[in-house]
Amino acid sequence: MSAGGRLDFDSVRWADDQPDIHSRAIPALGQRWAIVAYEPGAAREEWCTDGHRGYVVEGQIVYEFDDGSEPLSLAGGQGFYLAAGTRHRGSNPGGSTTRLFLIDDPL
Repeated sequence: MSAGGRLDFDSVRWADDQPDIHSRAIPALGQRWAIVAYEPGAAREEWCTDGHRGYVVEGQIVYEFDDGSEPLSLAGGQGFYLAAGTRHRGSNPGGSTTRLFLIDDPL
């Protein structure tokens, strides 16, 4: 393994996770590193159980949990984590695009 490396997100095409949520993802160090964009009003349809560590670059994101836990509301400049095995899904309640930087649990 090298001492360091560059991840060139600009060389990766945007993929449509669903019509109003897009991502650029790169596998690195056995994890998925991604830039994710939620258009205004976008909400994930499916529950996710992967763990994530992230940073809200701009906008707002709200994660809801299917176990009844209080939703996690975040804004630009805030970091967060979501534990693996916890069913969650995100939505953008704001009027502008939300951009996240995420590192997912090992592939």
